[in-house]
Amino acid sequence: MNNKLKNNIILLLVSIFLFLGCSSKNKKNEVQQKQDNSFYIKLDEYFQKLKTLKKFNGVVLIEQEGKRLLFEVYNMSESDTSSLRVVKESQFDIHSISKLMAKAVIVDLEKENLISVTDKVSSFIPNFPNGNRITIKHLLDNQSGLPRGLSVKIENLIEKNSEEIIELIKQEKLLFEPGSDTVYSNLGYQLLYYIISKITKKPFVQYLNEKYFQPLNMKSTGAHFYLKKNNLNNLVKNHEKNDKEIIVVPNIGRNDKNQAKIYSTVEDLSLFINHIMNSPYREKIKNNSNKIGWSGGGDGILSHVEHDISKNYELVFFSNYDEIPFGDILKTVNRIMNNQSYELPRKINRKEIELSENILKRYEGKYRVKEFNNHVFEYKVENKKLVMYQNGEKNGVLKAETENTFFGEPEEEDYFEFRKINEGYKLIFHYKKIEIEGVKE
Repeated sequence: MNNKLKNNIILLLVSIFLFLGCSSKNKKNEVQQKQDNSFYIKLDEYFQKLKTLKKFNGVVLIEQEGKRLLFEVYNMSESDTSSLRVVKESQFDIHSISKLMAKAVIVDLEKENLISVTDKVSSFIPNFPNGNRITIKHLLDNQSGLPRGLSVKIENLIEKNSEEIIELIKQEKLLFEPGSDTVYSNLGYQLLYYIISKITKKPFVQYLNEKYFQPLNMKSTGAHFYLKKNNLNNLVKNHEKNDKEIIVVPNIGRNDKNQAKIYSTVEDLSLFINHIMNSPYREKIKNNSNKIGWSGGGDGILSHVEHDISKNYELVFFSNYDEIPFGDILKTVNRIMNNQSYELPRKINRKEIELSENILKRYEGKYRVKEFNNHVFEYKVENKKLVMYQNGEKNGVLKAETENTFFGEPEEEDYFEFRKINEGYKLIFHYKKIEIEGVKE
């Protein structure tokens, strides 16, 4: 799988886990009696196995009922000079976890009667297209109809100020009638950050700093833009896999948006999520799974924070290497915390088989993925192989493992499945133990 497709899927992956969506606490004691803590033993064994398999590099914090079960770093390299190296105090860019913070802000502003989730966007931006049909709740719930990202490439997007970003969003067409469907939208939250700044009369991150970062003693948290803080001392370097080599990639890309470029540590984010476990945040932010949290990610980095209200446990982790089994981590930690059976990670070594052209031709065609702004992936049979295209550009030649499953590299856990439905097939990306569906046109 080439890097362009991989990065697109990573951004979708973190949005899938927005399913995650107590007062301020002092720094807790280190994990107590590790050797007698069955949770610690199981959790540490799991992450140690991931590290050994070169599938996790980062920091993990897990607590239950106010007690720390696990707070460890997992470095794939033993070298102290490795660019991958992280420590417990390492600062990571949190990316879309800023959306969880925006949800908390809306709760606060509602208490002050400065906004209501039923308010229309047009109340704050009078000339916004379809603003009389899009509510604040639509933005919060990713039901605005706005696409995931901009439909046109903008040079040096990171240099655009918030007003310029809003002007670009105004040019986007709605994918559906607001409230009638759900598609993760970064643009919708950019709009929400801007509305918050209009109400508070200060940049979004400056309001976060005054409302949460300072009062909660989040000393290592700040923002790259719109906020002057001299605490950026341990920022990690981001990494991704280029073929079989792990390379450093920029923390901030030219296509990023600057309204909510926030950095933090696992301990600081733990302070924040414990704060929003209080009423009225908990009742307004929790999801149908009785959890509060969010996931974030970009090139070379993945992050996650959640609090399971039913089991009263909290998971915060950051990885500065994006080739991690993101979905499997969440599922396995959940199974361990619920005393259920689970599997330890294992090395993958897929075997290729030969398929006839008649079988391969079953899967030819174009498949539309709703979560990718309705993007279309095309599959063709060339030289007795199934080849994947994106925007007319060849993404890779797939190898058959079974009659209807295909992979890129033998050691990769991810694979593609063509699942029979009625008289045809639909495409299933199995990526980091997550299923992402594409419908044949």
